[in-house]
Amino acid sequence: MTKIGKRTLLQSLLTFLALGCFVTIQAQDVDVEASLSEVNIYSGEQVRLQIIISGTSMGSVEQPVLPEIDGLRWLRGSTSRGQKYSLVNGSPTVTYTFGYALIAQTPGSYTVPAIPVNVNNETFQTSPITFEVLDPSTINSGDAERAPNIYVRLEPSTMNPVVGQQVIADVVLYFKNDIEVSSYQPTPGWKAEGFWKEELEYPQRAQTTSTIVNGIRYQRARLIQYALFPTKSGELTLSPFEISVSVRKQRNSDPFGLGFGQERLNIESIPVSLDVQSLPEAQNAEFIGAVGDFGISREISPKNAFVGETIEITTRINGAGNVPLVNKPEYDFPEELEKYNPQEGSTIDRRNRQISGTRTFTDIIIARNEGTFTIPETRIAHFNPNSNRYEITRLPALTFTAKRDPNASTVVQNDLRLDIQPITGLAQWTTASATPLHEKGWVWTLIFFPIVLTAAAYGYKQYHNRMNTDTAFARSRTASDTATKTLSKAEQAADIKEGYHLIEKALVQFITDKLDLPPAGLSHKDIALEIEQIADTEMTAELKRLLTKCETIAYAPNTTQETLDSDIEKTKALIKKIGKLA
Repeated sequence: MTKIGKRTLLQSLLTFLALGCFVTIQAQDVDVEASLSEVNIYSGEQVRLQIIISGTSMGSVEQPVLPEIDGLRWLRGSTSRGQKYSLVNGSPTVTYTFGYALIAQTPGSYTVPAIPVNVNNETFQTSPITFEVLDPSTINSGDAERAPNIYVRLEPSTMNPVVGQQVIADVVLYFKNDIEVSSYQPTPGWKAEGFWKEELEYPQRAQTTSTIVNGIRYQRARLIQYALFPTKSGELTLSPFEISVSVRKQRNSDPFGLGFGQERLNIESIPVSLDVQSLPEAQNAEFIGAVGDFGISREISPKNAFVGETIEITTRINGAGNVPLVNKPEYDFPEELEKYNPQEGSTIDRRNRQISGTRTFTDIIIARNEGTFTIPETRIAHFNPNSNRYEITRLPALTFTAKRDPNASTVVQNDLRLDIQPITGLAQWTTASATPLHEKGWVWTLIFFPIVLTAAAYGYKQYHNRMNTDTAFARSRTASDTATKTLSKAEQAADIKEGYHLIEKALVQFITDKLDLPPAGLSHKDIALEIEQIADTEMTAELKRLLTKCETIAYAPNTTQETLDSDIEKTKALIKKIGKLA
């Protein structure tokens, strides 16, 4: 006979103990945190202390009692309390917030001690907070009166970068506490002369923090971030940045602080000068223009190929820094290999207050004979500003084997034999008989010539009228001639950079005229997207390569006249292909 009663009692006891442990564990899942609204406070200035208690299971929460805090006086009766429920990872969480208003007293350095908090009859403690009480008499009254109510600054991450180093430039707005900023609009067209500029992703709604500038308290809001890359050494100046802000300022005549005046202001930053240092010479390695924190690797595919089959050597440079400006490494290929135009691509990430990503270069080679071939080991250098030195990456040698395809067809000499039949018989002479008039060609020529001439004249008139009235038609018809003239100037350019500028001008003008796009205001990315709709991947990739080369020519120290001439010919070929599609 089975004894049920005792087992049931034992199970109930175990369940009770388990629930008790569970409640204890849940009670321990409590976070307490204290914060001060300011840690640099003027004597007589009011601040707010907040205590936040959150947890998944809190049966009882007692309001914390503030201890005596040296340097601060508690304004009793000003305590606030809030409660909020939320669902975090499927678990209900409750948060209690207690707020206390305090007045700063005697100047000096102080600490908010650990504050005890009682939750579920258990005591928790907040972390101490250090703060400073400042003497208002140290503020120069003249400086305070002259201090602007609102202003904007350009704040670079470093004032002494090296050429190519990534400099984060923040556009920061400062405004006093009695001012409310409702909106802002940057003035377009800001140029950073001497820098390659990339706009970083930033929040649409700027967050404000409190700060003291020359003894005056301001609210500080970072509006926009740029990544700037110096292109040359020396003193480079960032031009003023202009923004338009809509503000509301409390009227001095309103004793209750309820009246605000709305106005629109145009403000600009002061110029900022940076002292850009030159890069040292790289020793025993090839410098590819990379400045930042990078990793470099290369691989070959396939390692076993047939004679005449393409083989790809892919080089990847990834990391944070001047990713768009990195040059392709040059390798020593055996003379038996046939080389083709390399391919390149980039993936750029503009988040997390930096430019990062991957630059990829693909060398394409073909073996024309059987054998084993080796691309020698090479050393690639990039400059790391964090360590202020070159870092060398050793790329091991790459080896592949080429064999003849046993299934390939062979042309035999006998296959080219031509069977020629001998010519037999004698030539016979015949006397031409009289040809009827309607079978003579010149008669029909005389009949149709006036008709053809009239049709040609009419067609020319229609073409001339359309050229004068239809702007899109005229742009399309003259696009090729205009591009040819521009490329002729590029061939005669004395300066390589000027030559690439003319290549860019020829490509952009030809595509916008041919596709009836706006002649100005389009970026290279916009133009490439338009071409992607009518051209294949190869043509689009070649267009992007040429436009990128034109943009980055200032960072390509190894560019020669031969390279420019080659790119001019490739531009002519690309324009001809696009002309057939558009």
